[in-house]
Amino acid sequence: MRRIQPIEIPETPAEGGTVTAVQVQKKDPDRCSVFLDGAFAFGLHVNLVAEAGLRKSLHLDGPACRALVEEDRYFKAMKRCLDYLSYRPRTEREIRTRLGELAVPDAMADRVVDRLRDLMYLDDARFALQFAASRARSRGYGPRRIEAELRRKGIDAAVAREAVATECPPDELGEQLGQQLDKALHRYRSESDERKRERKIMAFLIRRGYDASVIRQAMRQHSDD
Repeated sequence: MRRIQPIEIPETPAEGGTVTAVQVQKKDPDRCSVFLDGAFAFGLHVNLVAEAGLRKSLHLDGPACRALVEEDRYFKAMKRCLDYLSYRPRTEREIRTRLGELAVPDAMADRVVDRLRDLMYLDDARFALQFAASRARSRGYGPRRIEAELRRKGIDAAVAREAVATECPPDELGEQLGQQLDKALHRYRSESDERKRERKIMAFLIRRGYDASVIRQAMRQHSDD
């Protein structure tokens, strides 16, 4: 598993200095290199450069330099979270966990989460619906397993239940369970002991997230057919 590298705050000149150049970085056009007294001092996001009004001949004291690189941590944290979200949707807990791994202070983590919500990149209710639909339709998981997985991802219990109820309606559950029962019957077709075979089928379907009573009913119906 790849280790997450925390966002480090670079050292800044203790006495500050006078801005002699602000150059857009070649490898990342969203960042600028700031030079004080003719020497590279630190990098900043272009938005922060604009907000701070950095320009030639502007003098920055030590605390001002430190404040700029501290604020730049927010832009770095946003970028790392957006990269994290580019692979798949995430829950708020997953984002907060990643921010903790990045060593982002709590107050700044709140800012990042709020901004991601504003940008519609973070929505636990929408995530829960999409996740439940995917697990039910592509994997055939039942309500119990889907709800448990949502809870493990940090989704609120009520939100998880609502998503499962929406994406696993009773009128579709029977057909879905029937498909999973067919899989189980095929998987354990070589088991000669009927009781062992039934127990294995029951265990398989319970792991898939279905209630035991519903499974028994489906098995009885299959036997009658």
